[in-house]
Amino acid sequence: MNRLRSFRFIIVFTLVSASLFSCTQKQPFDRDGWNDGDGITFPRRYMMVDDLLATHKLVGLKFSNVVGLLHYPDRFSYDSLSFHYEITRKMSGIDTLYTKNLVFTMGKDKVITSVKVTERDYKDEKKK
Repeated sequence: MNRLRSFRFIIVFTLVSASLFSCTQKQPFDRDGWNDGDGITFPRRYMMVDDLLATHKLVGLKFSNVVGLLHYPDRFSYDSLSFHYEITRKMSGIDTLYTKNLVFTMGKDKVITSVKVTERDYKDEKKK
């Protein structure tokens, strides 16, 4: 009986530890994993963005190459010279509380000139 209880404890402990570790772990960039989600949220992007920026030379690529790597962008700017991929969005009901985006800027020749991660905390803006 004691052996069975110990065995169960080890199994449960291992499963809980593995699930907690995998939720906070950084992951290598993977094209399919980058786009994994329901079209509104992308739960794996925040784990991959650091690796993407560290292992891929994005500045100098053409827009079509970025789309080939990351799929089609989530949003374009009004002038169509910048676009972004949403990494994280935290909501409270219908209100956006926080966003983190990967923003690309390109020239008229469609060559990427800059890439940056932007964050915006809407909670702080509402307090002002």
